[in-house]
Amino acid sequence: MFYLTKMRNAEGEFTENEQKIAGFLLANVSELKAVSSRSMAKQLDVSQSSIVKFAQKLGAKGFTELRMALIEEYSISREKKHDTALHLHSTITSEDSLEVIARKLNREKMFALEQTCSLMDFARLQAVIGAISKASLIQITGVGGSSLVGRDLSYKLMKIGYRVACEVDTHVQATVAQALQKGDVQIAISYSGSKKEIVLCAEAARQQGATVVAITSLSDSPLRRLAHYTLDTVSGETEWRSSSMSTRTAQNSVTDLLFIGMVQLNDVESLSMIERSSQLIKQLGK
Repeated sequence: MFYLTKMRNAEGEFTENEQKIAGFLLANVSELKAVSSRSMAKQLDVSQSSIVKFAQKLGAKGFTELRMALIEEYSISREKKHDTALHLHSTITSEDSLEVIARKLNREKMFALEQTCSLMDFARLQAVIGAISKASLIQITGVGGSSLVGRDLSYKLMKIGYRVACEVDTHVQATVAQALQKGDVQIAISYSGSKKEIVLCAEAARQQGATVVAITSLSDSPLRRLAHYTLDTVSGETEWRSSSMSTRTAQNSVTDLLFIGMVQLNDVESLSMIERSSQLIKQLGK
């Protein structure tokens, strides 16, 4: 019984909860030895009976049989592909069709979005929005893919009138961080929370009395321990990845939520500034 193949090709036959279960199993097939139906049900916000019924729908007697079969299938598939297929990104290999690649990427990104949203502490998010709205200066730090997320957020915040410093150069980031003051906010974006450059900037910001907001994973990390506030992100990517695709998806979902929250806080003024910005940009095309 090829359960992996069945899950990948029967997506249209699954209910919403079954799609969540299938997406989780496919995204985490390499780590299923440590997964129980109870922990999985809690993480996906579904009942254990739903997981058992899903396993039976695929042809297994229950979740334990399905889990063991998936582990075995995954092991066999890795052995078969070891000599012929190149590992391109996460679970994607050089033997996958573009359709399969698209489905795998979509599952990864949907998993990241759904889990990040379900774990969001909205009271904490509201407190972060309040702190940012009162800041004289907002510094955004990040390296690699996280710096792209930070740059996008900086453009959005500047569009509604906030003073933002978002430099790609890590030396400049450190220089800005050590010049922050009480009342300023530093938004540090790092999924691992252990990047030396980002941790150094967060330490400098705290020493200056600035508020540090970390957009990071649930893992314990130096950045998480330094931050006054953490906004959690979840990614379904495995350790091997060619680019932080679903990680950026999760981070962008948080930064977009922050931005909309800021717009909502001063809705009339913010919308007016967005309109004026749009009008100015239109003049550039004339």
